Formats: sequence, C-alpha cells, structure tokens
Amino acid sequence: MFGETNTYAHIVAARPNFIKAAPLIEELSNKGYNNIIIHTNQHYDYKMSKIFFQELDIPEPNYHLGIKSGTHAQQTGNSLIEIEKVLLKKQPKALIVYGDVNSTLAGALAAVKLHIPIFHIESGCRSFDKKMPEEINRILIDNISDLLFCTEQSACDNLINEGFNKNKIKLVGNTAIDTLYKVNLNKTINKDYYLCTLHRPFNVDNKDILHKILSKLNKLDKKITIPAHPRLKNNLNHTYNNIEFIEPLGYLDFINYLKCSKGAISDSGGIQCEASFLNVPLLTLRPTTEHLVTLERGNTLVNIDKDFIFQKTQHTDTPFIWDGNTSKRIVNIIESYDTQNS
Repeated sequence: MFGETNTYAHIVAARPNFIKAAPLIEELSNKGYNNIIIHTNQHYDYKMSKIFFQELDIPEPNYHLGIKSGTHAQQTGNSLIEIEKVLLKKQPKALIVYGDVNSTLAGALAAVKLHIPIFHIESGCRSFDKKMPEEINRILIDNISDLLFCTEQSACDNLINEGFNKNKIKLVGNTAIDTLYKVNLNKTINKDYYLCTLHRPFNVDNKDILHKILSKLNKLDKKITIPAHPRLKNNLNHTYNNIEFIEPLGYLDFINYLKCSKGAISDSGGIQCEASFLNVPLLTLRPTTEHLVTLERGNTLVNIDKDFIFQKTQHTDTPFIWDGNTSKRIVNIIESYDTQNS
C-alpha cells in the first residue's frame, strides 16, 4: 500500500513551514522514526533560510530542490517534478505537508499519484476568498489528504460543512505554538514601537496602495519598525519619517520584536496566531482571515481605507489548542493510523 520503512517525508518551503514542521519532526525523531526533509527553496535560498533551521534545531534538509521564485504555475510544476523524483527514490511511509504554499500543493499532488498517504498540517483553514492563491491550495490539498490535522474548531467545521469524512478530521492544535513554547523570549528591546510586516501582493505590488498603507502607519502615535520583505523594498518610492525599515529578521529576533512591541500590523497568516498567543494587539490588513480564533484574542481585520485602531484586549487563559502539545497529539494519531492500515 505504501512504504514499509520507518520513514516520513516532509515538504518545507518557507518561514511558516519551518516553524510548523520543527516540533513535529522533533517528536517523530523522539519516537524513533526517520525524517526526510525536502526543502523546495520556494521562498528562500538556503543561505537566507538557514538561520531558521539553526534556531529551530531542524536537521539539515536531505534534499534542496532549488525551485525559488516564479509564477504560481512554475513553482508548482517544477516542485511537482522534483518532489516526485525524491518520493520514488525514498518511498516513505507517508508525506507530511504544511500550510498552503505552492510547494505544499505540489508535494500533495506528487504523493497522491504515487499512492503515498498525505497528512496535512493546518488543514481546514478557510478565508473564503478565492482571489488568494493560498485558499485554492488549501482546498485542493485537503481534498487529496488522508489525515486532516486542524488548528482550531472552525477549521474542523469547515471540513465537515464541505462533506469530508469525519474520521479523517482531527482537532489537534497549532504546531507553530508548540515552537513558541520552546524558544527563549526573555530578550528586551528598549524602544517604544509598533511592529509591521507586509508582503501580500494586494498590499505591496501596487505602489499607490502601498503608499496609502505606509502613510497611515506614518501617522500612528509610535515609531513603526518594518522588517522589509524584498517585494516591499522594491516598491518604495516615498520616505516616511516615522517608519524604520530594517533587514529581515530570523525567527527568534522576530518573535522577540513581536513580544516587546506595543502592537503589530501585518497581512501574514502565521503572525495572527503568534501575536494572539503573546497577547500583542494586532491589525490584520486583509478583508478575511483563516484563523477565526484570533479574532477573539486581539486580532482585528482592517480595511486600509479606514482608521488603524488597536483593540487592546488581554487574555489570561490559554485554549487547549495552544497548550504546546499539538505535535504529541499528531504523532499519536499517526501511529494509530499506521496500525490500522498496516
């Protein structure tokens, strides 16, 4: 049926994947399983992403596919070709894929055609905005996956409403939060600031829209610190006296910057969960979110034509889905699946 080896393959491509994969790879290793890490290099060459592997203690990838940037078709197609070669060679027991990037979709497509089981981490998330390529990827990946690991109840509900087999749907929590439990967050950044990240094409590819956003940020009551994504840097054509553009940050530095900030502004998905867990008020510059739980914990969706106003809600409770044990739950379910299908 599938590989009889004691080996699981993992597809990683970009920052969010590394953060989600690290604790699960560690937990599988602790249980005596082998891990094959396939890094497609979709968003970074290894020199740029190496710091994440070092800081998160992820083993050196077994394969670097060198896909890098390109159109959606180029990234997905090239990743599909190269991932298939690795899967044919290694024949893992199953393929574990993370999130919603193009490499995740390519990995799932390669595996399903080779009859290799697919386990999707962060399944069921829906923004219900099909203009976002990630939304298309999520839907397709879920439809060909064998186990659907959900970060929150709303994701389970989405899958049930879409008619998925309930036995495949597993509410386990967020492995990215597992990673937060493992890092040292004692660093102090001695300045008064808001942290901002922008990378979505609909916010940064149009210079007029980008200028509108940055002009609003420039008027806020604290200095804005922006680790500048290359896409944003390339589209800057004004100066802003209240905004400090800095180089991209590694994971540990970024999380410390986030924790020490007075608030954050972003269009990212992962930062919504990180900020909510850390009790940092967040303005999400998107019309929709796939992480509904964060809307109850300090995350506010913002229309860029409206005022940027933080909702400073504080929470003392931690939901079980953020208890740091998600990876343990996932491995227990995987072992039960293997027993039933051996």
